[in-house]
Amino acid sequence: MPKKPAPPAVFARPPSFGAIPSLDALMAQAQALHQAGRLAQAVGTARPRTVAAVGALGVAIIGVIPLAAAAASATASPIIAQALDGSSAPLDFRAPAFQLTNQHGHLVSLASLRGKVVLLTFLDPVCTSDCPLIAQEFRAAGQLLGAASKQVELVAVVTNPVYHQVTDVQAFDRQEQLSQVPNWLYLTGSVPQLQQVWKNYGVSAEILPAGSMIGHQDIAYVIDRAGHVRQELDTDPGPATTATKSSFAVLLANAARQTLRSS
Repeated sequence: MPKKPAPPAVFARPPSFGAIPSLDALMAQAQALHQAGRLAQAVGTARPRTVAAVGALGVAIIGVIPLAAAAASATASPIIAQALDGSSAPLDFRAPAFQLTNQHGHLVSLASLRGKVVLLTFLDPVCTSDCPLIAQEFRAAGQLLGAASKQVELVAVVTNPVYHQVTDVQAFDRQEQLSQVPNWLYLTGSVPQLQQVWKNYGVSAEILPAGSMIGHQDIAYVIDRAGHVRQELDTDPGPATTATKSSFAVLLANAARQTLRSS
């Protein structure tokens, strides 16, 4: 989906593009800049992005990452996703509770998912840009998990104050071939219910001019079996190439596996 504009990063002097530093150095700089834009310490606050700063380094980073080799792999290395969006932010706080309605019209609470790892994201059911790509990343992550997917719930919450009916969610699921994914939940509710969840998870949603699409953050949370948020992931699909989509799916699956082992 179209992104909310972010304030440009401030440099003491224009970035130099002389000799290209090592990949490790670029990754460290990108991660530091990316994490500077996150406010993961508190729930319910917005998380502005330092898009300009990461983008400046991203040109050099993508130039040295072997995208061609990754594209040939069905499970590209998560280093591509990490280079584009930064490494995940390690967290440990109780996930805010919610109770919403799933795509089948049944009530689902976060408490009812206790005992499983939850990959939680926020999607607009009428989005035609990022949201379908993110949904496919979640679907692919579930496939990569194999038998472990029975211990993981893939959950999305509607982020559209206009199109938020169960029929809207069902249409999105049919379009993205998610209807037959057993551990997929696309949750919706009344506008006040949804707004409370957005607020609790630091997500803002606004109607963009001259259209029905919604501007909101591309973000995912990894919630452990005890109901604690353990990681925050940036799910922006970037250029949406075969390599990047595969890489993001691997990143999500690896986050779920890590949380299963540690919780």
